Amino acid sequence: MIRVALFAAFIQGALFTNAFSSVTSRNRKSSSTKLHVNTNKESKTPPNNKAAIIFLHGLGDSPDGWSKLGEWLPNYAPNLANLDITYVFPPAHNVAITVNGGEKMPGWFDVFDWPIGIDARDDAKGLAMSVKRVEEIVNELKEEEGIDPSRVILGGFSQGGAVAVTAAYNRRRKGATPFAGCIVMSGWLPLKEYLDVSEEIAKATPLFWAHGQQDDKILYEQQVFGVDKLDSLGVDVTAHSYPVGHESTSNWEEIQDMAEFVESVLCRTEDDDDQKYDYDSMVLSPEDAEKNALLYYLCSLPIDESAGVGAKNAAYTSTL
Repeated sequence: MIRVALFAAFIQGALFTNAFSSVTSRNRKSSSTKLHVNTNKESKTPPNNKAAIIFLHGLGDSPDGWSKLGEWLPNYAPNLANLDITYVFPPAHNVAITVNGGEKMPGWFDVFDWPIGIDARDDAKGLAMSVKRVEEIVNELKEEEGIDPSRVILGGFSQGGAVAVTAAYNRRRKGATPFAGCIVMSGWLPLKEYLDVSEEIAKATPLFWAHGQQDDKILYEQQVFGVDKLDSLGVDVTAHSYPVGHESTSNWEEIQDMAEFVESVLCRTEDDDDQKYDYDSMVLSPEDAEKNALLYYLCSLPIDESAGVGAKNAAYTSTL
């Protein structure tokens, strides 16, 4: 099929402009689930100086492609060096990718259409499970390192950006702690037919969206649509576009814009916040994360099939 051939060419070299930066970070600690880089190793850090950035790589890539963010961002935004920031780069599982002929590769969910325009179909179940992984990492940061979700920025490139924007805004339970911010680099807004952003989340979680105007993988129309949609729902959106293709780490103007956004979010004082939250009472429990995952999946099913989820997964496989 033509789309499989196009995707194969993409895999062989056109997609992963991040691959050149596979040098491991000096302070990185690795595990089977996530990678950490701390920019400040002070043992006693005031709570408001602690923060985290969870960044999800793109399809077929690895955490190494973005592991230098811990060095790049403070170079462009020096105030970030005064914070104790934990950088988390989770690796995606190997999943079967339909447009790759069903071959497995690192990915956050399946991809049914290529290139990915605003009419692309969604793998709601795969998205839901990846959102659940993000929520588990957020809970770990809270429980093990004392970092509130209110001090966590979710971000991602390409497919990782699609997961980040879903986790940050779509159908988060009422009373859930708003994240500090969200970053989408050359990504898209999935599950748009079921988009449900609470007023509290919209007000508290600003969005940075960067995209290449010549992107022929994740089409530029995705940024136009996603930015307009989220802006209409009250999200504070900072949008940038550049005369480039599907790339980010080789576009230093984009990295600088990203750094300035992160600085504006994490370095603001309490006086800058319009609304206060009782964050300790809002941490998402594992049970709630499980319910969220099921909710995303149920929302993807046609009405005549949603009553019997156990019958089949045909709601999304039948559209291939």
